[in-house]
Amino acid sequence: MSAHDPERPAGLERGDPGFSAAVADGVFNALDAALGSATAKGDGVLGEPDAIVFPETEADLVEIVRYASESGQRLAVRSGGHSWVASSVRGDGILVDLSAFDRVTLDVPARTATVGPAVRGAQLSRLLTAAGLAFPVGHCGNPGIGGFLLGGGLGVNWGHWLPACFSVTRVRVVTPEGSVIDATASENSEWFWLARGAGPGFPGIVTEFDLALQPMPAIRVSTWQFPLAELDAVAAWTTDASARLPSNVEVSLVTAGAERPGGHADDPHPLVVGVAATAFAADDAQATAALEPLGASVPPELTVLGRLDAVPVAFDDLHVAVDATYPEGARYLADTFWTDLDLRDAIAPLAALMERAPSGKSYVLAGMPANGHGAELLPRGEAAYGLHDRTLLIVYVVWDDPADDAANRAWLDEVADALLPTTTGHFLSESDIRHSPSRVARSFTYADRDRVEQLRAELDPTGLFHGYPGETRRA
Repeated sequence: MSAHDPERPAGLERGDPGFSAAVADGVFNALDAALGSATAKGDGVLGEPDAIVFPETEADLVEIVRYASESGQRLAVRSGGHSWVASSVRGDGILVDLSAFDRVTLDVPARTATVGPAVRGAQLSRLLTAAGLAFPVGHCGNPGIGGFLLGGGLGVNWGHWLPACFSVTRVRVVTPEGSVIDATASENSEWFWLARGAGPGFPGIVTEFDLALQPMPAIRVSTWQFPLAELDAVAAWTTDASARLPSNVEVSLVTAGAERPGGHADDPHPLVVGVAATAFAADDAQATAALEPLGASVPPELTVLGRLDAVPVAFDDLHVAVDATYPEGARYLADTFWTDLDLRDAIAPLAALMERAPSGKSYVLAGMPANGHGAELLPRGEAAYGLHDRTLLIVYVVWDDPADDAANRAWLDEVADALLPTTTGHFLSESDIRHSPSRVARSFTYADRDRVEQLRAELDPTGLFHGYPGETRRA
């Protein structure tokens, strides 16, 4: 190294003992971890990076950014490693692991919090519950809050509290120039706008988020389970009844196979459709009453396989049932589809498709933000995250055996082919953007797509940050 060569910050380089494990151990998806280690260096999309670093302070991050800029390296950032497509694992450059940035500071009287990007949703939920406060945390407890918020954050009670990014009031950012700035709606506003929804395309490193919190609500949950053969009738009931529910009741419909949590291959109904409704209200009586229009209208001709009526659930337990559907060490694919169809019409193709699913662990989740009013739910122009519609379908493909990779890939492609003709857009954080990079543009409104790319080019003119998997942008 010459006297003028920049010195790489401490970390691990490819070939060092423990390097591959450090890259793969931080990735939730066993499929993408395997693909990463099998792909040649330098493609910028998949494969192991040249190095991984573990900064502990903002000063460390400034040093890393300046080194990368001077040496011509590119940067990818990992806050929790729960990205379905392992967006931080790239075929060259430096992986910046933010696991040390996991601090939470609560101001209970002001109902605010400052959180680091590596704080996990379950950790935040526990702290908030103890303080009597709430936030639209993710439905799954494992993801780091950084990736969740940058992608928009479809959290609990999202039809009433809005996606979580709209409760972010400030971000602190290390920029591509190595500066550290605060960004709010009135200060460095272009950074703030982009940080609320740009996902892995964000051209900087967020070191902390300021959050506006909610008073802790009373929470009641009702669930029903039916044979998948009755999907159309179940969806018709859910569609009609949900229209009479207030926005603080979150309703979802799930089609699932025999290997779902609690399922059995010898079950007389191995394929099922489940409906869950969660009410967030000022007290238990109001929460129970909010669920009544749904529970009182179940058609008597439906075959009810299981039912829970308005059971209390602690805020910091909301993620437990969802986490159970994502077994550790499994292989995953995921994709999302917004549509302006109502729930009944949106899920019409699913019964036949679920019967052909190679894995009994796979499922499709349907949600209706604000119970069918998602298209008009979001504030206009306040954030990069601005695309909503009436119904969102999220396909989760889950399996264990690498020998089944091709079959599960083909099944997701078949599901996508069935849903795309009526799709109006995608949800960036859970879309199949490695396989279909065009999903990125369709995760923003028409009005916002150009602004996202314009700001990314202006704020990171040399392409220091890798950006979205699949894109080739580089100055």
